Amino acid sequence: METLTKISQKPQPEETSHAAIIHISALSSLVGIPFGSILGPLITWIIWRDQNSFTDENGKEALNFNISIFLYQIVIMITGLVLFLSPVLSMATEDDPATMLWSLPGLWILISGIGLLFLIWIILIIVATVKAGKGKTFHYPLTIRFIK
Repeated sequence: METLTKISQKPQPEETSHAAIIHISALSSLVGIPFGSILGPLITWIIWRDQNSFTDENGKEALNFNISIFLYQIVIMITGLVLFLSPVLSMATEDDPATMLWSLPGLWILISGIGLLFLIWIILIIVATVKAGKGKTFHYPLTIRFIK
């Protein structure tokens, strides 16, 4: 096992490859792996984190970002479902079909929120992968730092 690379040194090609793989492994959820967006970076980071500081730093970034995105998805789904279902459920007690219109904002939040988050997720993973391949650490925006 190698000693940790100093951050001031330019990462070696193997280190940049490992960091890029950690970032791109989050897309494993797109091929049907449950929680792949978290498990992919977690497993690859655990394998390579002790080899050098560049890979370790990129692994933490990728893992923190994907956990944050997962939490944002949960918040959007809960908010959207509450706003969508509350008018629908109140229709059971009221005879006014116009009540159903109040569920549209919740449906819009649910569909557009998840769609926009998904698009941002893919774009940022690609940017981080390219940056890691070039030897730079990409700091994802709006990331909660769970692992420091």
